[in-house]
Amino acid sequence: MRQRREKIVLFLCTGNYYRSRIAEVLFNSVAVKVGLSWKASSRGLALERGVNNVGPMAVSAITALEALGVRAPDAVARFPVQVTINDFEGADRIIALKHAEHLPLLQERFPAWVEKVEFWHVDDAPKVLGLIEREVMGLVARILGGGERLECQPTEAPVSEHPAAKAPAKKPVTVKVGRETAGRRGKGVTTVFDVPLNESGLRELAASLKLRCGTGGTVKGGRIEIQGDQRERLVAVLESMGYRVKRVGG
Repeated sequence: MRQRREKIVLFLCTGNYYRSRIAEVLFNSVAVKVGLSWKASSRGLALERGVNNVGPMAVSAITALEALGVRAPDAVARFPVQVTINDFEGADRIIALKHAEHLPLLQERFPAWVEKVEFWHVDDAPKVLGLIEREVMGLVARILGGGERLECQPTEAPVSEHPAAKAPAKKPVTVKVGRETAGRRGKGVTTVFDVPLNESGLRELAASLKLRCGTGGTVKGGRIEIQGDQRERLVAVLESMGYRVKRVGG
């Protein structure tokens, strides 16, 4: 049987030393755990601007990833790579980590590809791991749900005298958030269920949610349980990841 081609997401930053490398490693870690047939690579738009970068990758980025239990020796050992047209042509999705910083570089160096790029808003600053993790989880959620790329700037569609009929849109996945106290001696938990992930994916998501809430939790019977009443916070976090969320049970 012919194997299905693995799809590619290309992450871009200026020097391919910090932000895009974190995104690459995190995405590949999550993709393996949720059984997603995608792989990330990363490149730099202007390596000459990273003259003060020492070594293959920022040590602070490697340390932060290891603190999350994410280790990718080969990925962190390679030196930064300048993006080429071949990289753009081989990618199914292209994401630049900072709109204000990377849009001008793309317009100057790769103008034909600007409209195909999704832009995030991640500064080149310490302690951005949490934001990149959130964006990566949102991207994975959108891919799993069949969602399109985020639009960071208005784009104009060509006007047609006879517009074609729209194809029926895919029904977005709705994740449920509720609360349970019965049989727990007053120690309630917030539950997250109907998430379109396998067991490994649920555990990965649960770990991220526990981190966001600063509390414990577990995965039981296909559902995530987070200690305490975390409904408001979890709804906000899940929506930021790209999920449609519904509160249930009051």
